[in-house]
Amino acid sequence: MVSKKVLLPEGVQDLLIDDCIYRRKIENKLMETFNQLGYMEVSTPTLEYYNLFSYDYLLKNSDKMFKLIDTKGSLLVLRPDCTIPIARMVATKMKDFVYPLKLCYIQNVFRIDEEQAGKKREYRQAGVELFGIDSYQADVEVIITAIESLKELGLEDFQIEIGQIKLIKELISKLNLSEEDEEKLFYYIENKNFIDLDKMVTSINIDEDDLEVLIKIPKLFGSPNMVFETLQQMPIKDNLKAAVEDLQNVCKMVEQYGYGEYISVDLGLVSRMGYYTGIIFKGYTKDLGEVLCSGGRYDKLLEDFGVTCSATGFAFVVNKITKALKIQEKLEQIKQKHILIVDNLQQQEETIKLLKTFRKKGYIVEISLLDKEEEIMEYSQKRRVNEIWRLNRVGEPTVTILEEWKDGNC
Repeated sequence: MVSKKVLLPEGVQDLLIDDCIYRRKIENKLMETFNQLGYMEVSTPTLEYYNLFSYDYLLKNSDKMFKLIDTKGSLLVLRPDCTIPIARMVATKMKDFVYPLKLCYIQNVFRIDEEQAGKKREYRQAGVELFGIDSYQADVEVIITAIESLKELGLEDFQIEIGQIKLIKELISKLNLSEEDEEKLFYYIENKNFIDLDKMVTSINIDEDDLEVLIKIPKLFGSPNMVFETLQQMPIKDNLKAAVEDLQNVCKMVEQYGYGEYISVDLGLVSRMGYYTGIIFKGYTKDLGEVLCSGGRYDKLLEDFGVTCSATGFAFVVNKITKALKIQEKLEQIKQKHILIVDNLQQQEETIKLLKTFRKKGYIVEISLLDKEEEIMEYSQKRRVNEIWRLNRVGEPTVTILEEWKDGNC
């Protein structure tokens, strides 16, 4: 018989035992933090209608989505984004809920997104969405939630870069560019391709002050104090000053909460998700250099569903956080005492009593399914069993200690 060559589709992966343990631990800690901060868990379907997503979103992301057709001929997609389905849920099923409405989730996303997920096509997002508050205080809330969540996981040397997409969007809207040229301009800004950006912008007929701002703003990043001092010297027009003030207030309040060391400002920060309207941010760690989280304000998104409601939020990429924690050696497993009970089949009542006693203590307890001594020992060693308990014919136990056990991290 010829063996079958088994390959996985590109961009997906199997998770083996340790990685499943790590992911469960990380997700439990994230959900615990979200809940403690007042967020309530929701879940949306893996399948959504293709036309749920707006024209602008599909323009930028349609070729990255996984599509299929149902038995009625309707075009469906595997969930490519968590925010839009949750916005649908809020607009249709929770619009009378008290505000602020604070929701959280941990779900799989299916999308070709090299920035967030590398070469992955299926990956886990854990995030929060905050609806109904249009002040910068809501932006501070979600940024601090991201910082506290990473700290609770034990991650070190991470940075949250904060931007203000409204500045760039307002300036570009005055240029009357075609969709193709506008997309190209955003691409140059996103990838900090300043040579091509300058060439393109200087070739367009634009107000001199706006030209100066549009050329300089994407290059402006660093500490909040440095960025805002530079902005004061630039010819910012009145229609953009409120956006700058919002950004200043966000940074100031985050610093007042004691998290100033974790933030920087990047005015060239943009997002492929076209629904962002104000403060946006992305999280990185020095060890990995990849996006751990991203988010921001999206005040217009619910209008697609007939509801006017401000909103902000963010999403972690769970596999990137796992990778960063591994690099920093922060993923120590919690060791549980592991006991194997060898039953002679004549003292089953005593075996069950013993089993219940150990499980009440939180131990891992198995009844051996093997009979031969060499097989029992081989299994116990490979499974790192701490103690083997054997019951004799009158129910008296004898204990073989294979590995010392200590409560806590191993």
